[in-house]
Amino acid sequence: MELDEIVLGDRAIAGFKSDFEIDVIQILKHLNTCETAFKNFILTNENPKFKWVQEYVFLSLETSVTSLRLLAEGHINAAGNTMRISYESLCMSILLSSPVRLKVGRGKQQKEIDFYSGYLNKDAFTKAHLSIDLVVKNASVLGVTSGKGWLKQAKDFYNGYSHASEIVFSSLVLKSGKSIIGGGYNEEKREIISAHLKQIHKLATQLPELIKKISLRNQLK
Repeated sequence: MELDEIVLGDRAIAGFKSDFEIDVIQILKHLNTCETAFKNFILTNENPKFKWVQEYVFLSLETSVTSLRLLAEGHINAAGNTMRISYESLCMSILLSSPVRLKVGRGKQQKEIDFYSGYLNKDAFTKAHLSIDLVVKNASVLGVTSGKGWLKQAKDFYNGYSHASEIVFSSLVLKSGKSIIGGGYNEEKREIISAHLKQIHKLATQLPELIKKISLRNQLK
């Protein structure tokens, strides 16, 4: 395939739809529930200090949908990196709405901070790439103990798609030795895509209740 056709051509997603339509429909049902919860519980909060919580919950939803579309078009690595943003955004919204001080750092650098204030002051410990680890570390006081396992598993899964790695190569190279360039669904990658869809499904099923829990926190006064 010529590069101009790769970039400008109108490629169909029929192959992906044939293999995964049932799975995607189930995920979309959950994401529609997430969207309703977002509108009912997050957007209704008019407190200006809740702004960043709203933004990160929205980003978690948007990137989940975008990741699905990227998978449908065969952009496996981009979909993985996008879903890492989704999980990090969810964790940022949990941290920013925390009613208690949280432990950050390790060893001599460990301290307790008000995460919301620290974020506004650009504290290095409030960076998004640290958010999943911080939620796992503070799961008990954040009230998300049951989510520790799947958050850590998701982080481990998506870490490989955030940098140049063998995992990235494996999503591009076919058995023939040829490479996928610029996306395009290939049934050889069905197993990898299925693993990605399971991660999106996991987030989509957990998100509605987490959105409600976040909305009930009233420390942002």
